[in-house]
Amino acid sequence: MKKQIEKIIFGIVYGFSAIFFLGFVVNIVHGFIIHMHETDSWRAVLRILASPVTDPAMFTIHMTNPVWSMLLAIIISYLMPAFFCVATYFLKQDYLETHENSRFLH
Repeated sequence: MKKQIEKIIFGIVYGFSAIFFLGFVVNIVHGFIIHMHETDSWRAVLRILASPVTDPAMFTIHMTNPVWSMLLAIIISYLMPAFFCVATYFLKQDYLETHENSRFLH
């Protein structure tokens, strides 16, 4: 039972991190396509990627403490996409290991 609850929680967190990863990719593509051509090239892309930290209001996060708001913006913009990439790697490794072992059993 405990193992199933852990898998459910992991699935939920993994799903949210996938959504945030897609948002991260959209920010990069948006920076390269739109702002790189109309402003000062690659520096605009860096500003877009840094904007959740420098301007957390773009997430419409209204908390009483700006430190908590910035911390939440960092988690959503950077840590969750990184978690998605790392978790995907380990899920792939686990899948390959499981199926490799089952191939030798048959």
